[in-house]
Amino acid sequence: MEYGRVTDRELESIRKIVGSERISMGESILELHSKDESFHQRRKPDVVVWPLSAAEISQILKLANEKRIPVTPWGAGTSLEGNPIPVEGGIVLDLQQMNHILELRTEDLQVRVEAGVIYKELNQTLSRHGLFFPPDPGASATIGGMVGNNASGIRTIKYGATKDFILSMVVILPSGEIIHVGTNAIKSSSGYDLCRLFVGSEGTLCVVAEVTLRLIGLPAEFMAAVVQFNPIREATDTVIQIMRSGLSPAALEFLDAPTVQVVNQFKKLSLEERPTLFIEFHGVSAAGLKEELEMVKEICGENRSLRFDSGIGREERNRLWEARYGVRESSR
Repeated sequence: MEYGRVTDRELESIRKIVGSERISMGESILELHSKDESFHQRRKPDVVVWPLSAAEISQILKLANEKRIPVTPWGAGTSLEGNPIPVEGGIVLDLQQMNHILELRTEDLQVRVEAGVIYKELNQTLSRHGLFFPPDPGASATIGGMVGNNASGIRTIKYGATKDFILSMVVILPSGEIIHVGTNAIKSSSGYDLCRLFVGSEGTLCVVAEVTLRLIGLPAEFMAAVVQFNPIREATDTVIQIMRSGLSPAALEFLDAPTVQVVNQFKKLSLEERPTLFIEFHGVSAAGLKEELEMVKEICGENRSLRFDSGIGREERNRLWEARYGVRESSR
């Protein structure tokens, strides 16, 4: 298939839409938008554009559609799948300046945000209201990028993936048409669930401009444990038993010995280089979590765990999970 290229005529048209300050063909900018954090080959776009609204995105997509110019949406470039790489050149739409929280409805447990909002920054704001958005892919991803990838992360086992928190969206189709999909109602059985069609489409069906998210109350108490084993099988058997026991971990992650080794080197930690489980529970009281902790410890002991390090409270949770959050950076 033959694609169009961005010529001086198209550049001038784009400048009329967004202004000269939000368009770039600088070599360093093109290079920055030629790759994500995956192993896939770099491909430079012809131009990078920073839109500020769905209307601007719509106009750019109409132009690109007429000229058959490929368009690639860009969030924070933290993907590990290669989907933000502009493999056919063309236009990269960098949505990072569309980074506003548009509406927070604490009583409804909902928030409406632009696609360029960083989920970690969103959760910092939500925490002041006792709320949070559970999916945690680890990297400083944007909400739009998480929608495109249906990001999940360490809390999927309890809360689910990004798709489970999408209520409604404003998206722009390749033709430039702006459509609203979904509903702010928590339960609805009317019509097709178009949100599920666009979530996980990795920028192939639309550009996401706005998202309304369902939120969860911030847990009152946290419990975390780091458990080490000798063979991997004993760690995996422990996971099976925990899940079958009726316990409900909020997060459950496994690192093999080589991964622990590189994390130790990068983070200056001193974990034994063995198969390691990271476990987290959320609850309403420390007393209840202590009971769950004892049950987890017993299950780990039955599977011949070599080390069981645990703690209750947010600070202890962060201390114990430090190694897990170092995996991404240490593995580059």
